[in-house]
Amino acid sequence: MNRENEFDLFVNKAKDAFRQSSAQDAAGTAQNSSTEGAGASSGSTSSWQAPFRAGSEADAYYAAYTRQEPPKKKEKKPKKKFTKRASVRIIAAVLAVVMISAASVGGFVALINAGIVDVGGSSSGGQAFTINQNGDEGSSTTQVNTGEKLTKQQAAAKVLPSVVCIQNLTGSGRDSEPSVSSEGSGIIMSEDGYIITNAHVVDGAQALNVILYDGTQYEATVVGSDSFTDLALIKINASGLTAAEFGDADELQIGDDVIAIGNPGGSEFRSSATFGSVSAVGRDIANSDGYTMHCIQTDAAINPGNSGGPLVNLYGQVVGINSSKIVAEGYEGLGFAISINEAQPIITSLKEYGYVKDRAVFGISYRMIDSTMARFYGLPVGIYVADINSENVSNAGISKGDVITKVGDTDITSATVFLDYIKDLKPGDTVDVTYYSALSGNYNTTQVVLSELETSNT
Repeated sequence: MNRENEFDLFVNKAKDAFRQSSAQDAAGTAQNSSTEGAGASSGSTSSWQAPFRAGSEADAYYAAYTRQEPPKKKEKKPKKKFTKRASVRIIAAVLAVVMISAASVGGFVALINAGIVDVGGSSSGGQAFTINQNGDEGSSTTQVNTGEKLTKQQAAAKVLPSVVCIQNLTGSGRDSEPSVSSEGSGIIMSEDGYIITNAHVVDGAQALNVILYDGTQYEATVVGSDSFTDLALIKINASGLTAAEFGDADELQIGDDVIAIGNPGGSEFRSSATFGSVSAVGRDIANSDGYTMHCIQTDAAINPGNSGGPLVNLYGQVVGINSSKIVAEGYEGLGFAISINEAQPIITSLKEYGYVKDRAVFGISYRMIDSTMARFYGLPVGIYVADINSENVSNAGISKGDVITKVGDTDITSATVFLDYIKDLKPGDTVDVTYYSALSGNYNTTQVVLSELETSNT
């Protein structure tokens, strides 16, 4: 039976009950009237009962028909237990995120290394200073310069604030005050006080005094010095200095205008500039230690006191470090500056270690036997072994008086060939050597393990 039939039954039953109730009420009223005067001693009441008890059937029927189903309560799902499989899934997800993050970081680093993203650091590939190229593209140790060529006056004005005078102070006795024994020049490498100069400018100093372009003076300390290359790095306790900009010396050509800036004669003629041209590039100049440096030859006047100062191009960039001048009767306008490209790794090593790290040496003292000397002495062209400084050479069978004629597959036609071959190697590397034995008069081959040059930071 559906709910509508139940309600009809309920209504019909209610009507019948109402009619019965009305009839009984009428009968009861009459009976009560006839007995009211006599009084009923028995105390009995009417036998009629309502067909519905209040709050029972009628309410039940009405409620059954009209009630609405209460909203069902959402069943709470039981919490999943943290199982081993779940932990593995979580760890895998975390590792995936880490791998994605690492890949993103790696990609970002690659963009920085490629020069696509600039984070405000130097583009010098870990070098102490950046070399600016004025061409179309740079390299790992250079960056492209977008500036325009300047006039000589503008180029000099740009660099002058970055050039300092360096006074080498020594004393004649233990209790005497240091006095100026020599003076040279220097180039401000960074605004926090690093200054590039020549090794001979600071050699033997008990104290160093630095005079800036504006006349301010500072005491300096030696960070590192290398007599082989005649380069040194010193430091003053200052900040906000005007650092020089460095240019690519490999871009220079014969005839290019250059400026030599420094302190010829010392502080008396401080901040002088002389103008000239590039006379030659890539000149191999050997110092007193027999070490060869690639230099720029110029006719710009370089005098005592200019040592350590900059050679500047017309972009206002330092392309060389004035180091030496042939001073002899009959020579005029013959000056040399160490190529800044050659100096960059040396200065970087001096800044980081205080000396030139990982410089390989063969382990001998020598002199070059050229073709003229070879004919005169009856010896082959090559490196004459004057003395042995490493047991690695002796262990290889080479003795004093022998002549080294070949390293690797390279014939030794000059000292520069020999030194350039060694310069590209590291301590511990093995070199194939062909040499002429003075004792037997025979040519022999052997292998020599290169040694590390021991230097100090003073």
